[in-house]
Amino acid sequence: MKAKIDGVSWLKEYTNTYGTYHLHKISYNGKDALYNSKKKEQTYFIINQECEFTEEIIKGKEGKKDWIKVKPLRAGSGNSNFGRAVKKEQSKYSGFAMAYAKDLLVAGKIETLDQMYVEAQNMIDWMVEQDKALES
Repeated sequence: MKAKIDGVSWLKEYTNTYGTYHLHKISYNGKDALYNSKKKEQTYFIINQECEFTEEIIKGKEGKKDWIKVKPLRAGSGNSNFGRAVKKEQSKYSGFAMAYAKDLLVAGKIETLDQMYVEAQNMIDWMVEQDKALES
């Protein structure tokens, strides 16, 4: 989502298994959310500037209310390793596809090497298409 930031305030510093973090309160569109940053002087959420971020509702523990967690969208990096994992998996597709196309050739289902390459490419295209369907 995109929103104009109405307010930013630093709340506290804390340490977890990943290191030292700083908790900030971000105000926008009449809502308050929490943002974790590695730096006390975070540079993404700036008052009176519009920025793009994801919003996640976190269920409060027993007796506590739900709260909102925000994460900035960064161009090219994404918010997870999903994109990298997909690319890594896709790099294996050519080997799989060629092995299966070779099996078709050996089994007599296709007859020429040219057909084998075409079938391998069809399999790669299909696998990439399936990845895109899973992402959305």
